[in-house]
Amino acid sequence: MDAAIVLLAATPVPALLYNAAMYFEEGRTSDLLGGVSSFWGILAVLFIYAGMPGSVFFPVMLGTSALGGYLEYGRSRRKWELVQGLVLTAVLIIVIALLGGI
Repeated sequence: MDAAIVLLAATPVPALLYNAAMYFEEGRTSDLLGGVSSFWGILAVLFIYAGMPGSVFFPVMLGTSALGGYLEYGRSRRKWELVQGLVLTAVLIIVIALLGGI
């Protein structure tokens, strides 16, 4: 079972590496917060395995990514960044509703 947890915790690592590389290359806020979100995903798996409820971690991960899209749109005015923030906000609302928070 522990090998499965390590494998599951390792799944956000490619996204973390991609976001880190993009941030150091282009310096976009959305890439920085995407990396933070990926790191949060790694921590979430480990903490959920330790017994904490997943409903604490995954909305924060989605909210961090959505915030990155909005902040980057405010800086660069690229419409894709706004779309990214809106889509992730919609997914966040759905996740919170499914978790019974609304």
